[in-house]
Amino acid sequence: MPCTHSQAPYAPKAWRYWQPPYIQKLNLTLQEWFEPQRRHAAAVTKRYIRFNAAMEQRAACAHPIADNSLGMHIRHGDKWTSRYLVAVSDYRPYCEAFVDNGGGAIYLATDSGLVVDEIMREWPERVSSRIVRQPAVQGLSRNKSAAFDLGVSTHRTNVEALIDARALSKCTYLLHGLSALSEAALFMNHGLTERAVNVEDEG
Repeated sequence: MPCTHSQAPYAPKAWRYWQPPYIQKLNLTLQEWFEPQRRHAAAVTKRYIRFNAAMEQRAACAHPIADNSLGMHIRHGDKWTSRYLVAVSDYRPYCEAFVDNGGGAIYLATDSGLVVDEIMREWPERVSSRIVRQPAVQGLSRNKSAAFDLGVSTHRTNVEALIDARALSKCTYLLHGLSALSEAALFMNHGLTERAVNVEDEG
């Protein structure tokens, strides 16, 4: 059954499919479609949502040097079941350019241990050595299961996701696909939209 998330015009969306035409507005570019939603969501987030001190500290510990950093969110896990799965290799040229032009740390947020393995195995050391991740993450899938279906505490996976979103929001630049977690980072730091690249935006 259609729900508020996909049908209500006032609810921000993380992707432009499954919605009726009055939501999709295919006459707009993806960037034009996202802009008012992100602006509204950022205003609501600023007014009503606060991380407590413990969560802020955990995010700061996960990504201690945010200056001149690149946040990279790679959503895999169960995404293949209903949405386009962006290859890890599609992110690599951006990361290489970032490092080769004086960039600092690359904060990696992902729900897949296979993504981490591929980066560490196949990417050049000058890039993979810059990767920073939240330590001791339990919600990492190694198949096509969602992180919240791994048998790990729901509270634990929720906390891990929130820490990643907060850490991404602190980065100087953001590299991402279509994902609610990436959008959450942009809601927390609306200015980051000007320094973000969506690898799924072909416009």
